Amino acid sequence: MLLSMNTLRLKKKEDRRIRRGHPWAFSNEFEEIPKGLVPGEIVRVVDYAGRIVGEGYANPHTLIAVRLLTRGEEPFTTGLLKKRIRDAKALRERFYPARSGPCRSRSAGRNSWRAVYSESDFLPGLVVDKYEDWLSVQILTQGMERLFPDVLGALKEIYNPAGIVLRNDSKLRALEGLQTEKKVVYGEYAGPVEINLCGLRMMADLLEGQKTGFFLDQADNYSMLENISGGAEVIDLFCHTGAWGISALLAGAKGAVFVDSSESALAMARENAETNGFRSNTEFIREDALKALKRFADEGRRFDVVVADPPAFIKSRQKMAEGLQGYRDLNARCLRVVRPGGFLITCSCSHHLSRENFLETLRAGAATTGKPARIIEMRSQSKDHPVLLAAPETEYLKCALVQAG
Repeated sequence: MLLSMNTLRLKKKEDRRIRRGHPWAFSNEFEEIPKGLVPGEIVRVVDYAGRIVGEGYANPHTLIAVRLLTRGEEPFTTGLLKKRIRDAKALRERFYPARSGPCRSRSAGRNSWRAVYSESDFLPGLVVDKYEDWLSVQILTQGMERLFPDVLGALKEIYNPAGIVLRNDSKLRALEGLQTEKKVVYGEYAGPVEINLCGLRMMADLLEGQKTGFFLDQADNYSMLENISGGAEVIDLFCHTGAWGISALLAGAKGAVFVDSSESALAMARENAETNGFRSNTEFIREDALKALKRFADEGRRFDVVVADPPAFIKSRQKMAEGLQGYRDLNARCLRVVRPGGFLITCSCSHHLSRENFLETLRAGAATTGKPARIIEMRSQSKDHPVLLAAPETEYLKCALVQAG
């Protein structure tokens, strides 16, 4: 473990946000970035008066110049790294105890969850997802890249996994000057891992699947379907692996339509549906979701429950106006195919879209249909993706249950 070799001094009054708990210090907040600073190097941060703020790792080539690892005079050590991984594990086990007997709900008693969520678990740049006995790891920053040998050792010690996959294929790595790669770093990977989310059986492809293999951030939210799916006709738009539609079928839906533009996604959704025992009451359509919605509206086809969980429409702040219009159009088209009294579950995983702006896209979408609509419930990401209050950037998922008039 590297010791602090450089001290970076913040400009006057630039320590306020950081002392309130935000883990990032930007390059323009420092008096000077020392020449020769090595990307990923552990540094000490002090305020304008020279008082210690904490230790973190630096990257002189990025806007976020330092990501804090400790506060005050506490040093960052391998022991502290292990403690934080253990603490994160204990938090997940509190909410997702090991399965024993019948599940109390869709969100309880599962053995697959996000084990480390970067800044929210005080380990910026590190994401670890647990899929039953396997771990999928993403390293997003130069600092965590340098710490990876310690991370790998800690994960083996704390989890004793069957294997570990490294999913360093995020585009965020390029911003840090890092190469992308996917590989097995421990164990023998024999293909997709079957996970059981309290009765929902799904295949997670740890090497080739989206994200780290599965969208665990929505896993708690599938329970939204429990009270609205009995006897319902359901459509799962942007279905990917089919988790929403299959959850509806498990909750008693009469039938489910799965729509995605990707043939490989539909193939996995079909496989997952069959694994869960559903064959005759499913339909799989390869089509752009927005085009499918227009076609259904023109044909007069309606559904009791519509689920829209699209990829992020807003990739950057420069795309905000275009993305907002995209969400308005999507929500309007969804509401047009909901039967009176039926339900829409609509989501956004766009980091740059605030909750209020997300709600505004719902209001605008409902207004264009001329139908009354009301929000029954608002949710965010699952409990294994905690939100650090001082860093609103750690909350990205918005999920609304809407009843259409």
